[in-house]
Amino acid sequence: MTDKTLAITGPTSGIGRAATERLAEYFDVIILLARNTQKAEAFKADLIRRHNHLIVDIVECDLSSLVSVETAADYVQLNHDKIDCLINNAGVVSLTRQQTEDDFEMMMGTNYIGHYLLTHHLIKLVMNSREKQIVIVGSNAYAFTTLKKDYFTGKGNPMHLYGRSKLATLYFMQELHEQFSKDGLYVTAVHPGAVSTNLGKTARNQKIGNIIYGALSPFFVSPDEGAESTIMAVREKETWDGKYMHNGEEIIPKAHGQSYYIRKQLIRNTMAELNLDTFMNV
Repeated sequence: MTDKTLAITGPTSGIGRAATERLAEYFDVIILLARNTQKAEAFKADLIRRHNHLIVDIVECDLSSLVSVETAADYVQLNHDKIDCLINNAGVVSLTRQQTEDDFEMMMGTNYIGHYLLTHHLIKLVMNSREKQIVIVGSNAYAFTTLKKDYFTGKGNPMHLYGRSKLATLYFMQELHEQFSKDGLYVTAVHPGAVSTNLGKTARNQKIGNIIYGALSPFFVSPDEGAESTIMAVREKETWDGKYMHNGEEIIPKAHGQSYYIRKQLIRNTMAELNLDTFMNV
């Protein structure tokens, strides 16, 4: 129980890769929860080459698929006895309307529901560690929208749909803190900033994606800069416990981002959608 274990989603590119690279020296075991296992294998080799103390485990996990999330969680539970830090990092931006195989709107299904289900199954391992930490990568896009009653499947422009998914993750952090801080869990939500990655660009929308990214590129920060908030949260968990943070400064959520009623309604609806009887499997 002395080795420290990190589990992270979306670790093979962008801020996930940058954060994992910089946190590798602080952990002994890293679980890469990755959709693309080929990229994860190449990243694993790179990590071990630079940190020969590391044990790196690759687990295929497509957060847009509940079956994939369940399978990944089963594997982790069978092969690991604890997780000191779980980073819910992976995110998707869809510039065209898409649905998951489980009929959720793609961004809500991936950014929120997939991470919710994964955390539900892995939180027992988190609580079995000395560190007991969860870091959730959010976005200030939450501020531009509210949760409508059809938020799991609803329509809207891409930024509103993305914002809804990130508002849900902000509520998720608040609920985790309320429910488990008394049991020693440290949980933080971080805003990475506008990070220069290919998030949202696919073969279907490459042209419009290039136009949007080209127009916004002067405002982007690098993945290394975007990872800074995540790294601070991991290394200073007491300071940022229960808070929403960007680059070492607390962000006070807007009024709708602190709604107790909407948060509780979201959690109840999420549990119903996933056929769960309890909030988190502790």
